[in-house]
Amino acid sequence: MNNTSSERWRNEDRRHYEGRGARYEKTGHHGSYASTRFQHLEEKRLEPQPIGDKCNPLCPFFTCNKNALMITSKPVRGKMIRVAQCRLIGGDCINGECQYASCRLNSLLPDGRCAKALERKIKQSSDEEMFKQMKQFEDYDVSDFIR
Repeated sequence: MNNTSSERWRNEDRRHYEGRGARYEKTGHHGSYASTRFQHLEEKRLEPQPIGDKCNPLCPFFTCNKNALMITSKPVRGKMIRVAQCRLIGGDCINGECQYASCRLNSLLPDGRCAKALERKIKQSSDEEMFKQMKQFEDYDVSDFIR
């Protein structure tokens, strides 16, 4: 039997891990070899981050058409806070009121509000209204409908 050295090592390695259970399964540096390359991207979904109804320059979808947006860290009461700075005016970004502000999802409205935030509000209110209607139906007696 002519085994090359690589085949011999492979066979010994296979015998070493056989019958040991799930704890000793071969895994790569960051988990199993079978995991997808883009699993970390699937876990981290980007979502709009409006402040109330207004668009937020720290949102991952907020962009500046002049490429003047710069995110910096500023110490406030001992904590570092992310702040959006504008290179054109040399100060804080004025959010959606700027003429160069835009959104990658096209949800920035002309008055500086975020359309995605408004959609969330409408969905929540419609759910509440539907719950109230269901409560009203539950309050009726069955005897009222039988006749």
